[in-house]
Amino acid sequence: MALKKSIKPPPRAALRIRDAIKGLFPNGYRDYPWYEAKALPQNQWRELNSDFDHPPCHAVDLFAIVGFLLLKSGGYHHVSPAVGGGDSPRMISISEDDRELWAKAGRNWRKALAKGLAPPPATVMRLWSKLGESFDSSLFIERLPNSGPRPWWPAAVGLLAIADEASLGVGFETGVTNAHARQAEAYMRQRINNGYRIYTLSNADRDQVCVLPKSRTPKVGCTLRSLTHNLALLPSRGLARAYWSPAPPSAYDEGEAMAPFNLVIIPTPFKVRANAFKAIPAKDASWGWFHIDAHWCPGSGAKGKAFEAELRVFIDFVTGVLDAAAVDVDTVHGLVFPEAALSQQVFERLCEALQGRPGLELLVSGLIDARMPNSSRYRSGNFAAMARFSDDGENGRRFDISTREKHHRWRIERSQIDSYALGSALDVNSGWWEKIDILSRSLDVFVLRGGATVTTLICEDLARNDPCQELVRGIGPNLLIALLMDGPQLKDRWPARYATVLAEDPGSSVLSVTSKGLIARSNATRRFPPSDKIALWRDDTGRTEELSLPDGAHGLCLTLQPGKAKERSLDGRLNEDAQSWRLSGIVPITAELTPECRGSVLEGQWPQAKVSVDEEL
Repeated sequence: MALKKSIKPPPRAALRIRDAIKGLFPNGYRDYPWYEAKALPQNQWRELNSDFDHPPCHAVDLFAIVGFLLLKSGGYHHVSPAVGGGDSPRMISISEDDRELWAKAGRNWRKALAKGLAPPPATVMRLWSKLGESFDSSLFIERLPNSGPRPWWPAAVGLLAIADEASLGVGFETGVTNAHARQAEAYMRQRINNGYRIYTLSNADRDQVCVLPKSRTPKVGCTLRSLTHNLALLPSRGLARAYWSPAPPSAYDEGEAMAPFNLVIIPTPFKVRANAFKAIPAKDASWGWFHIDAHWCPGSGAKGKAFEAELRVFIDFVTGVLDAAAVDVDTVHGLVFPEAALSQQVFERLCEALQGRPGLELLVSGLIDARMPNSSRYRSGNFAAMARFSDDGENGRRFDISTREKHHRWRIERSQIDSYALGSALDVNSGWWEKIDILSRSLDVFVLRGGATVTTLICEDLARNDPCQELVRGIGPNLLIALLMDGPQLKDRWPARYATVLAEDPGSSVLSVTSKGLIARSNATRRFPPSDKIALWRDDTGRTEELSLPDGAHGLCLTLQPGKAKERSLDGRLNEDAQSWRLSGIVPITAELTPECRGSVLEGQWPQAKVSVDEEL
């Protein structure tokens, strides 16, 4: 019997550069305004858009294209500034003349756009033409150890740098005369007013890449994010999204941008009972679910006279702590509560109560539930909320709230059950997973004072590299607040290790905050030395500071000092206007408490109230 000859399948065609660009813009560019202005025939305009013979007219779209090409081809890590001493022929050597040319082209592009419609500068057109010579070559080619840079890489690096320089000020209220910035901010505000949050500034296919502004350029490593100062190339929306929220124009006073920022931490809950951890055993006795029954705060939907009375006590307590802090520092600019401290209903009511407080800019808290989109119903889980307060001209003070959910479940094992004395609630012979839904992975990034950014991570998310730490490293927020339900914040524990990573790359200042309640439970076991460290600070200078809350104190007031930082991109371009936030003051705060407050807030004894929370969702 004759054997059939096997047929070898044809080799898979490699992705061409032109095809990669078409994947980003399948319908061509949507913005060639100067062609319209010249009254060229529409068919010619469309042809130019879809054939990619010319670059896009918006810097963020150009950035999306060349950033994507350099990332997928591996060309970005061949970039090296020319510093003498025998530059390697396998590297893309960037000279001072190159940097000056790119910076000038970027400035000219910004100036031209400020006057109206204008094509990209001649330098961009020339580099795009050079890139176009390789449109039909494969995007990725395996390189031999002695291979030099591919012919199109230097042109792509130049285009990336020019697009980055042209986008100075995008997403910030910096006062820079920049059409890109004005258009991006107007677009974002329109979408935000319509109930949307913005996760890309580019017209590129969002299932491929997203583009947002950035704050810090890492000083270490060799990554694509090391190549830019003003724009970040982020993963597709299906992986994770970072929602950017610029400050309202009236919220920005350039003279106060670098003023100290006084931030108060209130580490509620002050007491946590073991029965706050509710077990849901699985059929397999080796593991099960648990959820948090927050006896220190009723869920959203609570109502009645008892609830309103206790809410008033809580708000009076918070304002009392802020007033006590203001006696020492004059103005409190921010307030932070730890993970699972409040419900969204209480958070919103607190925002309303603090709305008229002069100087308050930011409120951050972990939540035990969140409002469902376009609904009056709530969903239980683990969330982070940020509220930004600002002056709204004749309408007075206003606030904007963003809420997003945790990305990873907490898993409690025997060591933690022992550490927090939870054996009466959770079987030490099982592992227990936090029962939360993970429906959407995102970050909220708020612009503060027109030039700085802040975001949050929730407990376990600080320790996991994917997916949202790629967003954190790409955007490089000036301040990252990690909301924890954890033990004492010590230099030799896990939050300090992971904070160190983000303080080095991208250079964020990291503040981890936990509740007094779990620390008290840990101390009560006497298995470890007693501790009062409710927070930990880590910044790009290497400073790591354990922050103590003495017995009897109700809050901790930190003074953070924004300062100018010089940063160089991987190609050697200098940015002298980056911000690094440093810790410059630590003051414990003690408020005068009413008997009602001692029995409720400090003891975690909110009254039982009727609650309407959809547990199934």
